Amino acid sequence: MDNKMPIYYKCNMTKAEHIGMYVLFSLLVSVVAYLFYHLIPISLIVGFLAGIFVEKIYAESTIGKRQKVLRLQFKDFLESMNVAVRAGNVEVKAVKSALEDLKLSYNAKADIVKEVENIIMQYEGGGKELKVLFEDLANRSNLEDIRSFATIYGVIEGKSDRFGDILAQTNAIIGDKIEIEQEIETTITSAKSETTTMLIMPIIIVIAMSAMGSGLTESLFETMVGHVAATVALIIFGISYVIAVKSSNIEV
Repeated sequence: MDNKMPIYYKCNMTKAEHIGMYVLFSLLVSVVAYLFYHLIPISLIVGFLAGIFVEKIYAESTIGKRQKVLRLQFKDFLESMNVAVRAGNVEVKAVKSALEDLKLSYNAKADIVKEVENIIMQYEGGGKELKVLFEDLANRSNLEDIRSFATIYGVIEGKSDRFGDILAQTNAIIGDKIEIEQEIETTITSAKSETTTMLIMPIIIVIAMSAMGSGLTESLFETMVGHVAATVALIIFGISYVIAVKSSNIEV
């Protein structure tokens, strides 16, 4: 297969993107740490150490988001193929017809457009079978829906005239999963908003206390006990952030 095609279960960010996001998150965490410590050296150390983990969480989140987008795009691909097959086109012509439809819905840089273009190129120029190409996409995507379709297609290729039914059934299954996920997302939207508010409130409280001045923050910023309390608060804050991110990641 074309080794330049992306592996969707791995992070495809470039080194420059990793570095850029690490610096950005490190500076943001440093600002938050400064609100609790009012000591620039310690705040920078905390920020650039925590930035490693925050950037890692962000990089992992991009994997899931890209896979979700690809699954949605693959659903549109199957739907377009199904229309073409119902019109009497054979599999290869259905793939080409679907590509034309996809180009109307997505830009040239969309993953599904590149994948279908690669399938056609490998089939016509590389002599690869469609079942092998679909299996390759399934392996690189690590998506159960694409893997199921590739497996079924590999079994029936050239042996059954039920290709259109397979397309329709797979498309319906993916559609049902997406609908369920959207319903769950809608259900937990208020909970996610409350979680975000709870994460922001400690920062707002510390800013307000700092703005009031006087002796409200002297014990926090100028004593060892205050620094220990700030450290514990930041640790709890960080753990809460990780739990909030992980709990909002829903798979069906």
